Amino acid sequence: MNLYFRQQLMAACLVLAASIPSYAQGKEDILVIGDSMLEWQSIRGASIPQVLQKRTRRSVENRAASGAKLYLTGATGKARSVIPTQYTKGDWNWVVVNGGANDLLAKCGCNQCDGVLDRLITKDAKAGVLPDLAAQIRKDGPKVILLAYYQGNKRPNLFSRCEQVVKELTERQRRLAERMKGVEFVRTKAAIDPSNRSHFALDGIHLSRKGTRRVGALLAKALEQLEKNQR
Repeated sequence: MNLYFRQQLMAACLVLAASIPSYAQGKEDILVIGDSMLEWQSIRGASIPQVLQKRTRRSVENRAASGAKLYLTGATGKARSVIPTQYTKGDWNWVVVNGGANDLLAKCGCNQCDGVLDRLITKDAKAGVLPDLAAQIRKDGPKVILLAYYQGNKRPNLFSRCEQVVKELTERQRRLAERMKGVEFVRTKAAIDPSNRSHFALDGIHLSRKGTRRVGALLAKALEQLEKNQR
């Protein structure tokens, strides 16, 4: 190979290396932590994080667990039962986080929940378990996506009475994303129609495979857009 072609090959390799996104350069990439919203349909390979992985062709580790809470009182619990303990420092690009509904249901029955909400995240989004978790993740380096809850099926279910208090939680999450650099907020409202029974599992709370596909696709699109905006 003559000198000219060697120079051209080296230049092409340098351009290619510069164009490779950071997540392909030895990163663990995406960590997902939270509750059953993010674990549901895992056994069928169709959970929201699994759809995210298939759509983006990126490495996604899912540690979300059904019943997990942002905090526990009076019990230590297993590691995965408390959402902040699902997180460990690593070479992640993103950490996707959801949670809070189980706290609201268990600790105040989704009724007169001001104290629980403030423990999760204060109205100004400056204090609470969730802001502390987001701050710790950001201190370690990864960016954060706060994934909002969807509205449950209109037929009565266990979480039916939680709608208003979860809306307030969602609004506080949005404020947190506004005030903390590197924290993003993604709504799921556009993906799930509460009147469309096919989006839900039989319990009317969790998502069907169709529902998780829709939210996973929305999350994948949102992630790609966020990274495009940051270039």
